[in-house]
Amino acid sequence: MFSKSAIKLFAAGRWSLTARVSLFFGIATAVIVVGVSVMMYSELVEQLRDKEETELRDDLQIQRDVLEHVARKQVPSQWQHEWGEYQENYQKFAWQLLAPDRRVLAASSNTAVFGDALAHAAMRPGFVRWADRSRQPVRYYLVLDAVVDRPGREAERLGAPPLGPGGTVLRGVLDVSQDQHVLSAYRARLAGVIALAIVLSGGAGWLLARRGLAPVRAISREIGRINAEKLHARIASEAWPSDLRVLASAFDDMLARLEQSFEQLTRFSSDLAHEFRSPINNLVAAASVTLARARDPAEYQNTLEVVVEEGQRLSRMVSSMLFLARADNAGQHLHLERVALADEFRKLADFYEIAAEELGVTLTTHGEAELAADPVLLRRALSNLLTNALRYTPRGGTVRLSAARERDAVVIAVSDDGGGIAAEHLPFLFDRFYRADAARSSADSTGLGLAVVRSIAELHGGTAEVTSTQGTGSTFTLRFPAT
Repeated sequence: MFSKSAIKLFAAGRWSLTARVSLFFGIATAVIVVGVSVMMYSELVEQLRDKEETELRDDLQIQRDVLEHVARKQVPSQWQHEWGEYQENYQKFAWQLLAPDRRVLAASSNTAVFGDALAHAAMRPGFVRWADRSRQPVRYYLVLDAVVDRPGREAERLGAPPLGPGGTVLRGVLDVSQDQHVLSAYRARLAGVIALAIVLSGGAGWLLARRGLAPVRAISREIGRINAEKLHARIASEAWPSDLRVLASAFDDMLARLEQSFEQLTRFSSDLAHEFRSPINNLVAAASVTLARARDPAEYQNTLEVVVEEGQRLSRMVSSMLFLARADNAGQHLHLERVALADEFRKLADFYEIAAEELGVTLTTHGEAELAADPVLLRRALSNLLTNALRYTPRGGTVRLSAARERDAVVIAVSDDGGGIAAEHLPFLFDRFYRADAARSSADSTGLGLAVVRSIAELHGGTAEVTSTQGTGSTFTLRFPAT
């Protein structure tokens, strides 16, 4: 069984960037060196083969000329005497003249040394290479059969005149062991050079990768110094390489988002504690005052009404918080249906009609459109907007609920004739527990209504927006994708 360290060693996904770059650099260098070496070796082999074949062909040509003179019984010339003397001392070449029945008509004096090689050719066409592995070191030979006479035709290749019956062959053999030994030595040296190149390239790759990744390690050290108290720190201001500046900028953007989220979370936690504390304090205070001395039934009833009111406020707050938590964690499942907004507006107007009359506010609806939405969540969002609009619209004012189709969106708007909201508060109205001013505060408000509205719109793939002008009123707009 492999140990855990061995498994980690062979798991390439766990390797460091330095190791990966070094490995890739070494492999690339090895491929290049091996490719060049193979090309050079192939070229050397080809050149040696051409040299050997040319040498054997030339030796056979010379020997043919000598045999031709002998066959014509001409007086040998000076060069033929020199060739004969050269053959006596030359141990790399031997020849045989074979009759059509493969009898040896003539042969060089050193054919005994080349007997096995000459026999191995066995009248095969073209050049034949053979290695005598019975000898140490191994001897390598090149054999060629050249036809010097055929009936009715001029001699082929060597062009000799008739020396005898048709099919006479001049066979030559050349010892090429020296060239093969040169190739063997060249292969051994080439293997050493390749191994050395791989080792050196791997080391050079490691050094280059180590030096090249130094800025990454520096960024890691800078990031390691950042904690919850240092979210304001930034690293993109350093002189990083161009490739890492993008990473540093992205990390700074992430830090900015984290800092903003952390501040929002801190503010939200404080607001949540404050919002829960108020109704709880009211409950405790009402109960304490009532228990301080004996009370008549009417006073007990008033205290219970306060307890119920504050309990309902806490319940609404907890319900809104649970909804927002589910929406943030994608735990809120939508049950989409085709909703006719005209019918939905009519139901809402009937429900809020009595409350509007008591406040002296006129509630109007107009517009027709359809969209795919969760009816319960859509009704909740519109109810929150209508409740806010009625709460902050003065007596004699009007609250308008409208719908319209705009290109690829369905737009729902809730407008009022209230006092409006200052421009500096508009970007934060949909934040949880955000209070613009005292005009927005109410004992009936949890501070989460608009946050719930935005979450419902976003769950449907839409948006929630607000426009307001102080003194003339506000308009809250929900945009849903049309389907």
